[in-house]
Amino acid sequence: MRSPLKALFTIVLAALAARAAALQFTLDLSGRELRFSKSGQYDFVVLDGAVMTTEVGAPALPALGVNIVVPQGMRVTSVTCSQVATEAVEGSFLILPAQPPRPLSDTKPATFVPPDPAVYGSAAPYPSELGRVTGQSSMQGYNIASLLVYPLRYSPEQRTLEFFPRLALDLALEPAELGYLPIGKRSEERRKAAEDDVRSVVVNPVDVSRFAPSSN
Repeated sequence: MRSPLKALFTIVLAALAARAAALQFTLDLSGRELRFSKSGQYDFVVLDGAVMTTEVGAPALPALGVNIVVPQGMRVTSVTCSQVATEAVEGSFLILPAQPPRPLSDTKPATFVPPDPAVYGSAAPYPSELGRVTGQSSMQGYNIASLLVYPLRYSPEQRTLEFFPRLALDLALEPAELGYLPIGKRSEERRKAAEDDVRSVVVNPVDVSRFAPSSN
């Protein structure tokens, strides 16, 4: 599966209600390249720009970090992630189980952790969720939510993989006191520089200006 690396993001902000809001968008990963390799009897798959899942003994699969700028004074309470498009990956796979992290200073031979029978012997696909919230923080006064998105799903019993090139994400938000430090007064030059920094790391750069913090 080879194609140029690209990602197209479409953002739609639902009307803000007095007590809750929703932020919805579609994540397009159709240009991301999947690459496969072998480690003994096991298959290892990576996706451009992704990290790997870390549940020891469970299938090691790509996970994509996503940052989203959200309205000031709003906390992300949950995310619902669903596939808009699905592609069956051709082949039969025995996905390598994730291994415990090791410090670079550890030179002893690693002890291999075998596949967890509860996962690899199950008919249930892995992972069970396609996205989750991992945190929320301030970046130069902007309210940033961080997610992990799982664009591949493994069926251990059938040894099959599905790739989701388009994913719909629906973030639920509620008003909250987030405790961010005030940003103080900024010059126009510093304001524009901050906006550029935030735009470079979020998937909804068109929303950076309207979700900007107020300066004192």
